[in-house]
Amino acid sequence: MSDKRQKNQLVLAFTEEGRSEAPKASQEGTESLTAKCETERPASHEPLMEEVCERENCWQAYKRVQANKGSPGIDGMKVGELSGYLKQHWPSIREQLLRGTYQPQPDQWIRHRLRSMIWKQWKRGTTRYAKLRHLGVGKDLAAQTAGSPLGPWRLASSPALQYALPIAYFDALSLPRLFDDLA
Repeated sequence: MSDKRQKNQLVLAFTEEGRSEAPKASQEGTESLTAKCETERPASHEPLMEEVCERENCWQAYKRVQANKGSPGIDGMKVGELSGYLKQHWPSIREQLLRGTYQPQPDQWIRHRLRSMIWKQWKRGTTRYAKLRHLGVGKDLAAQTAGSPLGPWRLASSPALQYALPIAYFDALSLPRLFDDLA
């Protein structure tokens, strides 16, 4: 290898003016040099939530859920049960969404997250199988769940983990409930 440097490394593309400052942008560029001084509109003026809650938008979302035949969510509600639930509860849910006061059920979400984290802690399939069996899950269900390729969040709502780690399990750990009437 040669000790001589290439000629293009000796010449840098910096101008001589203001060596201690960043190079100045040319005036012919497309970007403005300073940001526009405008006040931001508060989120309450944006019609985003109104668009989300529009009848046509909700109807399209409902049809997609039906077409996908999706599995039950964190609340355990099946697609067939959704129609009756929405007929009864949609007006109040919509009003809460528009006012910004809607509160999902945090206890369910927290227990779901805890089941997911416990599942991740067990790491290997053999450990998962042994722990599920120790917690009273049948051999077949424990084997199916332990060998499942699904991720921890998805498996946290599986029958095996629901049975192995019920609400009573978390109560026994002295974990407080946020809302006794919702849990």
